[in-house]
Amino acid sequence: MKRMAIIFGVLAVGMLVLGVVENLINFRWAAGDQNTFFGNPHWVLNDGKIVLILSGFLLLVSAAMWYLASRKGQSDQRQP
Repeated sequence: MKRMAIIFGVLAVGMLVLGVVENLINFRWAAGDQNTFFGNPHWVLNDGKIVLILSGFLLLVSAAMWYLASRKGQSDQRQP
């Protein structure tokens, strides 16, 4: 599980860098690209902000997996 957490963490950091770059340059994939926040037409986000939100969720999942994997490893080391 630690390997999976590392892979997810590296992917999240890569997406975080991509999201920051896209957000700074206000990048849009197409001219009519509409990224609404949960379908709300009043909150239209660019692609960089969407990637930042998704990478934040992925980073949280990676941290949770790392925590669970480290807890599991500690219980195996307690041998009499």
